[in-house]
Amino acid sequence: MKHKIFYFTGTGNSLWAARVLGSSLQDSEIIPILNPSMEGLKDSETVGVVFPVYMHRIPYLVADFLKTLPELDYLYAVAVNAGDTGQAFSYFNKQLSTTLNGLKTGFSIVTPSNYLPFGEAVTGEKRERLLNTAKAKLGRVSKIIRERKSFFDREDGFFKKNIVPGMLYSAGYKFLKSLDKKFYADDSCTSCGICEKVCPVGNITRPEGRPVWHNNCQMCFACINLCPESSIQYGKKTPGMKRYRNPEVSVDDIINQRN
Repeated sequence: MKHKIFYFTGTGNSLWAARVLGSSLQDSEIIPILNPSMEGLKDSETVGVVFPVYMHRIPYLVADFLKTLPELDYLYAVAVNAGDTGQAFSYFNKQLSTTLNGLKTGFSIVTPSNYLPFGEAVTGEKRERLLNTAKAKLGRVSKIIRERKSFFDREDGFFKKNIVPGMLYSAGYKFLKSLDKKFYADDSCTSCGICEKVCPVGNITRPEGRPVWHNNCQMCFACINLCPESSIQYGKKTPGMKRYRNPEVSVDDIINQRN
């Protein structure tokens, strides 16, 4: 049985999850959404999409990718999140060009957060505990996929989805691409260019050495977390905060998903 796993990652968690899942499924191919190969896709036994959850939903670039998928016999989603999938599975299903079969299965995988405005990155034992728990769940997930079962981790209830913080996220998601106006590089910037290389959509340029953001942001937080000097900040809270990258994924791995 051939398994194709498409992924998008900002700071490594989704790629890590795709690798762990692919290893457990064995006969699998891991494919970046930023440079997808669709060859033989209709003949695949199972197709999965692994992605991070942003503002209760999915990244814009993942939504665009879903619209290109053909009808599939068994399509599943793996929502990598910091404890809240929101409306990710519902929103995922709405993006599909065909709903004859639609999304069969949806899993929530909790990993350390990279969203620094909500607090600095977890490290040490807490980080390892979260990743070990996620790895164990991915093993259970692989069994469900191999058996082609239909299963969904619970999404939020009505109040959380539609009132608080649902209304806030719904409004914020519409303006997500322009939220990059809070990013800036401080005086420790060495003009190394990593931020430009890791941006998944080419939203960062360096016309005079320093990064400039162009209002097409995915809010993946790769630029701020992967800057080797911690020079990139987001608003007033992030200076001095610990950054996050999945310990089993390199910066080059994240850059190479574009190539």
